[in-house]
Amino acid sequence: MDRVAAILALLEDRDPRVVDPLLSRLAADESLLDRTWLAALERGQEPPMALVHLVLRQDAEALVDAFAEAEDLETGVWLLPRLLKPRFDHRGAGVVALDEVAARLRLDGISDGGALAEWLCGECGFAGDRSDFDNPLNTYLTTVLERRMGMPIALTSLWILVGRRLGLPLEAIAIPGHVVGRWSGGYVDLFEAGRAITVDELDERVRGFGGRAAPFLAPASDRALLRRMARNLTHSYLRREDVVRATIAHGLATG
Repeated sequence: MDRVAAILALLEDRDPRVVDPLLSRLAADESLLDRTWLAALERGQEPPMALVHLVLRQDAEALVDAFAEAEDLETGVWLLPRLLKPRFDHRGAGVVALDEVAARLRLDGISDGGALAEWLCGECGFAGDRSDFDNPLNTYLTTVLERRMGMPIALTSLWILVGRRLGLPLEAIAIPGHVVGRWSGGYVDLFEAGRAITVDELDERVRGFGGRAAPFLAPASDRALLRRMARNLTHSYLRREDVVRATIAHGLATG
């Protein structure tokens, strides 16, 4: 067994007296950490969580800085999944997937936000995840594309990014506990199968949180959506006691 393979085997140990000295050694030797991480990925199975957390900690500052500079939604949504899978180019595959969806839509003649919402939730099968709502996988656009389910903010972001490829002026409306889409023909709820909704429904939802609808009907900026996604991830990982990811997500939300 070579050196890197031995390290990977030892990192699977549950005894901190075995794992902690190895992590300290890897943290101090960037080249060794890089080789160990690549070897872990090449095995075709999930890397040891201790190694994942170490790589996340080592890369945290660079990720927070890159996310802080992301002003547009398209840039930010491909940075967030680095919390899930570090040191991976999520943008490449993600852009191709969205481009393919947009190409199909052009062939089908979709030309407005309402039809786009119906098509995504009908033809493509995207839906809100009701059984495991706060699962982090429901926030990452990469896993939303794979699983065809997600949180309201991720589904609405998908709608917006596909719409931009078609030249459609679409907006996100962020209200307490929910995000919906707005286009020239009205409002749509991607979490609710892309159905059309009314201002009265939005007003009722906001009143349920003790507020009034009017202040919430201004469109959310790309930056606001990205920060809200990061806050969602912070809470999701805290509930799962993944302190490393929760801490970094908090840095993304506030950086």
